[in-house]
Amino acid sequence: MYKKIKLILFFFSLIFFSSHLFANDKKYINATDLIRSSNSALKIVASNENLKFFKQYLRNAKAVLIFPQLIEGGFFFGAKGGNGVLMIKKGKSWTGPFFYTMGGISLGLQLGVKTGELVMTVMSYRGLESILKERLKFGVDIESAIATEGMGLSADSTVRLADVYTFSNNAGLFIGGSFDGSYIQPRNDFNLALFKKEFSSEQILNSQELHQSAQNIINTLEEITD
Repeated sequence: MYKKIKLILFFFSLIFFSSHLFANDKKYINATDLIRSSNSALKIVASNENLKFFKQYLRNAKAVLIFPQLIEGGFFFGAKGGNGVLMIKKGKSWTGPFFYTMGGISLGLQLGVKTGELVMTVMSYRGLESILKERLKFGVDIESAIATEGMGLSADSTVRLADVYTFSNNAGLFIGGSFDGSYIQPRNDFNLALFKKEFSSEQILNSQELHQSAQNIINTLEEITD
């Protein structure tokens, strides 16, 4: 009887351990897929002729946030979301990628769905510290970013306009108003899956780590800013 109990406990422990490994592997795969799609999004935004100021701002950026697919949509109320990566410039080199998520919700007559690649250039250390240290809210409007000189910039009082600029390659359909009050916060589960550890905001700011999976993003950043 005792041996049967031990066997049953071992069996369930094996199932639990296997499922835990599978979950970690899945998040690792999702994280590396996000890195690859972020590199593609960076190339798409850089090649958009309407975003003529993008390369100039990227050259002077302290960091860059890349969201390969930001989805906005709604029916009488709206929601948006997407995952992205943060790369921080350290002299002539880069660190990262660190993972972030963007989300938001708004009320009002809103119909349709809109998707787009979105890149944020962080132009000051004040802006970077604000992104790292709090659940930052933005007033991001992809449509108007495309409509006004091909360049979008938006931030609330936490980060002044000169600190963060938003560029997007927009596609899809959206009828109604824009979403205000977007938030950005870390995706610690992806950071843990890739680096095998979580990062505090101070550790991210001071980190010298570059994961090999982000080398293609580095190459693209260097090509764009060369």
